[in-house]
Amino acid sequence: MASLLRCLIFTLCVSALGSLPLRAQSPAAAIPVAPAKADTTYVLKPDDMLELSVFEEADLATATRVLKTGEAVFPLIGSVHVGGQTLDGATRKIRDLYDEKYLVNPKVSLTVTSYGQQLISVLGSVKSPGSVQLPSSGSIDLASALALAGGLQEDADTSGISVIRAGGASAVYTKDQVLAGGAAVKLGVGDRIVVGQSRFIGKSVTILGKVMRPGPVEFPVDGALDLVGAISRAGGFHELANMKKVTVNRNGKVHVVDVRKLSESGSEAFKLVPGDVVSVPERVF
Repeated sequence: MASLLRCLIFTLCVSALGSLPLRAQSPAAAIPVAPAKADTTYVLKPDDMLELSVFEEADLATATRVLKTGEAVFPLIGSVHVGGQTLDGATRKIRDLYDEKYLVNPKVSLTVTSYGQQLISVLGSVKSPGSVQLPSSGSIDLASALALAGGLQEDADTSGISVIRAGGASAVYTKDQVLAGGAAVKLGVGDRIVVGQSRFIGKSVTILGKVMRPGPVEFPVDGALDLVGAISRAGGFHELANMKKVTVNRNGKVHVVDVRKLSESGSEAFKLVPGDVVSVPERVF
């Protein structure tokens, strides 16, 4: 009896549920897939080509170029200054102008379809002097710019790498500074890099007396030439050389140097300058 009663109750519940009106299930809303976004932080520059589109306003779609003045022309709102603004900032500015006079809450899309030529100059003692195209980010570091110009020439002044800004400011860097932290020196449109030629090109000292190859000894491009190094470049001392009384004539002032003592003691090197005349006397037995 109890089993029959439970079956009857179950049947009545199923019938009751079946008689209730079912609420129509709305289909699941499609989740829009956002298109890949452009770099909204990109700063607009002259000669950039822009494309404007406004949702449900096909007549407003247009392509326009950023002029040298930074202006770009758009339907209805006319000339708008967008140069120097980020893509995101320019988009909001244009949207606000349409919203102010012509449309209600317009949905504006602004994209860069091509980038204007943004150049810096790399001049002087580099292997490929000329113009370097900036990437779309609008900046490049000093080390990368020099690399794109082929690197330094053999006769480059490694202590005279000048950066001249478009606004007129300038700074000078050494090769070691560029290699150590060139990425920190950012360059922008209109900046110039000028690499000077070493002032030691064609400069020399003269070695006379008891050396193996008397005559002129050229300076290395970095200018680092000391007395021991110069004598080594002249083939070294002759067996009859008096190493204790080597003289260096500099503009009429004579310095007497004991090269043997200098070498043995590891004392500070005797630096030479262009035009020095070194004389190595013969030993007196």
